[in-house]
Amino acid sequence: MEASKLEKRRLREEKELIRRERQAKFKENKFYLIYLFMILSLVFITDEIASTISIQFQSNIVNEFFVENMGMTYGEGLSLFSALGFITYPVTALIILYRPLADKFGRKPFLVLNTFCMALGLFLVYLSQEIVVYMIGGTLMGFMVSHDMQAVYILECSDPKSRARNYSIVKAIAILGTLLIPLLRETLMKNVSSEWHLVYLVPAILGFVLAFVALLFAKETHTFLEKRIKYLKTPIEEREKASKEEKMNNAQGGIINGLKFAFKHHQLRWLIIGCIFFYFASLATSTYNTVMAESAMMSEQDITYALYLYPVGNALATLITGFVSDRFGRKTTIIAMGTASLICYSLFITSSMLNWTPFLTGFAIGGFMGCYWGAGDTIGSIMFSESSPTNLRSSITVINTLLNGIVGGVASIISMIVVPLIPPEGFGYFYLCLTIPGLLGAVIVILKCVGETKGLDLTKVTGLEWDKQKENLHE
Repeated sequence: MEASKLEKRRLREEKELIRRERQAKFKENKFYLIYLFMILSLVFITDEIASTISIQFQSNIVNEFFVENMGMTYGEGLSLFSALGFITYPVTALIILYRPLADKFGRKPFLVLNTFCMALGLFLVYLSQEIVVYMIGGTLMGFMVSHDMQAVYILECSDPKSRARNYSIVKAIAILGTLLIPLLRETLMKNVSSEWHLVYLVPAILGFVLAFVALLFAKETHTFLEKRIKYLKTPIEEREKASKEEKMNNAQGGIINGLKFAFKHHQLRWLIIGCIFFYFASLATSTYNTVMAESAMMSEQDITYALYLYPVGNALATLITGFVSDRFGRKTTIIAMGTASLICYSLFITSSMLNWTPFLTGFAIGGFMGCYWGAGDTIGSIMFSESSPTNLRSSITVINTLLNGIVGGVASIISMIVVPLIPPEGFGYFYLCLTIPGLLGAVIVILKCVGETKGLDLTKVTGLEWDKQKENLHE
């Protein structure tokens, strides 16, 4: 390294070290975690609304932009809508550059920025009168909700014994916050299909406010600060002389470093394989509005009634997930929630198609979503995080997000081909057929090939623990 560049780097790191040590001296009072978790809960509400709102208005969006404006059938419109989603993939792929930055620059800047951009995406959809503006807003929302920086905060600010429980409690509160959607359907939208844009305005305003609140009151996580300070205190020359493997293990973020690390180590490699199976079933999580509106021919009023019970079933399943996870372990949770999600989705199909009460229909699909994403968060957020060193944690969890997009995209391509060929009443059964093999495959992989991560100290995890266990088994 040239002397001038080395000196500039040293000066830059010295300034950062002073700043990080000053941040680390912040003494948390007994109320800090309480109001931090309150802020994170509200941010999570914005995240959950941004994640689900377009799903819950899928039939309205398809009918306005494709059926009414372009004269298509609903099946053709839904397929084209799915195809347009692939246009956003190059933007979404920027996640491999964006998310690892949190391993170098800290968690807080991205908590604030992600929340602000989610709000901006919601506001653009509110303004949209044509599909192009809608796609811009939807892409911005989709890009930001995939980062889940509030989840990283919760995991890094919790003690090992209550990590999953705290995560599930905060997320359950956030899911209950999505009751705002059916409430706004009743009040602002008045269950008039063409007025669906109005529902996006209130959560957009909420997101803008929360971004400002997080900027003022959230502090950087001590887990990040501890690891970053240790790195900055290590002389540059010593880091440069380190072996290739040591450099990879101590790299300060980067998707390439994360990928190399993950594929080299037993635990993360099998978690990736488990996620491939798991996300093949994800199509059912984004099409339930279509099943209710087109397959079961439910009215806007009945869909609103269903959406009142949706967050209740979702939050209950999410809450149960956290307590089961901390009590019985991550692997047991994935097996239990994966099985329960199949039962709930089958009940949703039965209830909607046989015109049972919409409240049961909503509770069943909410239970499916809570169980499915409870298992998904356990694999992709909790186990990935608990199996990764702090310096690569955010970068490695990008892999989970990429798998969601890639495998979900393959499932969408299959859907685009099949959906126009089947009558609307068959949509739900088709999605169920994709769900069963995906969930069963994930459960088998996690059960047979992945080690338990419950109770691990995130500041001490190296990612090598399960390689040693594997070696011991062969001796």
